[in-house]
This record gives sequence, C-alpha cells and structure tokens, in this order.
Amino acid sequence: MASPNQLIKFQICIHKKDGIPQEDFVKWCTEDYPPRAIPLMKKHNMVKWTETIISPEAVEGLRHTLKNEMNRPKWTVPEYSIIMSYWLRSMDDLTALTTDPEWFELEKDAQKISNPEFGHIAIGHEISFIGEESKSEKEGTEA
Repeated sequence: MASPNQLIKFQICIHKKDGIPQEDFVKWCTEDYPPRAIPLMKKHNMVKWTETIISPEAVEGLRHTLKNEMNRPKWTVPEYSIIMSYWLRSMDDLTALTTDPEWFELEKDAQKISNPEFGHIAIGHEISFIGEESKSEKEGTEA
C-alpha cells in the first residue's frame, strides 16, 4: 500500500437519512459532530480530517454536464450527502479509533441522522501536484 512516508487516505461516503433536511444534516456534520470527534481522532493519531459536503443541486448539474456537454453518458455522480476523508499513518491507528468505545457512542449518534445501510469506502494514498503538499513544489518543479 503506502510507503512508510506516505499517509493512508481513507474516505467514507455517507448518505443522510431520508426525511432529514439538508440544512440539519450539514449543521450536524459541521457544528455538532466535530467537537466530539476531534479529540478522539487526535487520541488515535489521525493526521488530518476533512468533510466534503455534497450539494444535491451540484450533483444534478454535474450529471447534466457529463451527459450533455462532456459526452460521458455512462459516468455516474453518486448522491452521497458527505464524504469524510481521514489521513493516517497506519491501519492500526484506524483500527484503534474505530474499536474505541467512545467511537461506538459517536456512531450511535451518527445513525440518527445518517443512513448506515448504504455507503462507500475508498482507501489509498494521495499524491498532490498542486498545493502546499505537492510533489512538484517539493521537487522545485513547476506543475
């Protein structure tokens, strides 16, 4: 997988529960959940955590663009509500986090607003070419 110097990137794509307004879901994800999750993530050596909030309107717009303007009719744009991305040094850190009793309590709370029956997970390592941590900037080349 990743070399010793590369961080593992673990992403969870989550759907909100039917009947939960988008605004309530976003508030919970960005205001209610982080103060409880961050100390636990730090305890288990999480290097970075981000949330990508998915706009239903943006999903529809991108689907239209892919089909009608980019000639990609078979491409899909999933209807996730949020993508949570975690950067960690080892899978042991992820295991420690997700088996911590405090994590189970967070997950119980999360299931009140998210749909645990559907989702998607991706894992790998990230190579950045533009930005603070970019490969080209570290090597002194232009991207």
